[in-house]
Amino acid sequence: MRRATMKCRAETLILFLERRLVEQWGGKVDEHEEETLATLKLSFCEGVSNGIIHALLDHFGSAREALSAPAQELRRVQGIGLGTADSILRGPNEMQLDKELDLMERHRVRLAPLHGDDYPPPLRYLDSGAPVLLRIKGDYRRKDQLAVALVGARRCSTYGRGQARRLSSDLASAGFTIVSGMAQGIDSEAHRGALAARGRTLAVLGCGLAYELRPKARELAVEIARQGAVMSELPMETPPRPSNFPPRNRLISGLSLGVVVVEAATRSGSLITARLAGEQGKAVFAVPGAVDNPTSRGCHELIRDGAILVENARDIIEDLGPLSEPITLPEDAGTNTIAETVDDARVMALNERERRILELIGHSHTHIDELVAATDLPPSIVSSTLLTLEIRGMIRQTPGQRYVRG
Repeated sequence: MRRATMKCRAETLILFLERRLVEQWGGKVDEHEEETLATLKLSFCEGVSNGIIHALLDHFGSAREALSAPAQELRRVQGIGLGTADSILRGPNEMQLDKELDLMERHRVRLAPLHGDDYPPPLRYLDSGAPVLLRIKGDYRRKDQLAVALVGARRCSTYGRGQARRLSSDLASAGFTIVSGMAQGIDSEAHRGALAARGRTLAVLGCGLAYELRPKARELAVEIARQGAVMSELPMETPPRPSNFPPRNRLISGLSLGVVVVEAATRSGSLITARLAGEQGKAVFAVPGAVDNPTSRGCHELIRDGAILVENARDIIEDLGPLSEPITLPEDAGTNTIAETVDDARVMALNERERRILELIGHSHTHIDELVAATDLPPSIVSSTLLTLEIRGMIRQTPGQRYVRG
């Protein structure tokens, strides 16, 4: 009887949520949306963490199957005891879920499920650490995979603010998306630098997207959502508890090709982000500062431990070098730009002439006379450009004045 009652409640909740989605998005709820709903329902069950949902998905194949599973089958999943199994069978409070959907609608936030088309591809590499649901305000684009994170101290110096804004602006101008946590200080300056350059930027919050932010942060969030996205894995009204920030930091590093630390104390969240980036196989950069500034000590510690010392955006771009997987930058609607596949981050720092000559060289041995003829440039200009590309390690010279990709 108890099991039948629980099953009836679960089915009622799914129907209730389907009606809410129909009201919110219009039309009939398809199989993909049903699975997203079931995942949301699991996430609101007491004692069910992101890791447990991953375990349920691995065991049952889908959230819908997990919701309809009997208690004895649920308890076969690693990490699920009697209390958690009962919690899944009972399901979450319908009023809580209704409020969550209402808040998402009101704030124009959408759910991006792990296997959805609009889920950021880099986060899937976090495996069991990838959030099964991501709440996004704004839009994440495929070209945002070419991203660099800039993080640092909340209480920072004028020098630190300037460096964060300069680096982010230069990186955004070169085509990189800037990722940060929208905290006061370095994070906010990183976002503002990207916005000023009319570039893309992503903010990952350690609170829910409906949490009441201070006025300046609210204004910044609105601007970021227009030129990128504000995102969180947390329910809409979650307050910014200290325990939320280390998990948030793994998403900042996970979204990025590398992490730049601009001013940080020896014990800070920025160093946690840098450590997570290293564990994820990402590049770690640090900006040096004054030796008597306490917020420079974290950066100096990183440099001593092997982080790359950064003076300008070119230092970052050139070190990122060849990418593990090519990134396709799609054509931007309403512009004359065409789709481009980037397999080497250093290309983003090249001027038009350098890019043109590099493309002509390709991966075949190309004679300098062929390049002069193809570009219609003076031999001296072609020669100096080739030298620049060679110094940067992007090409190498072979016998007979022929050149090939690095």
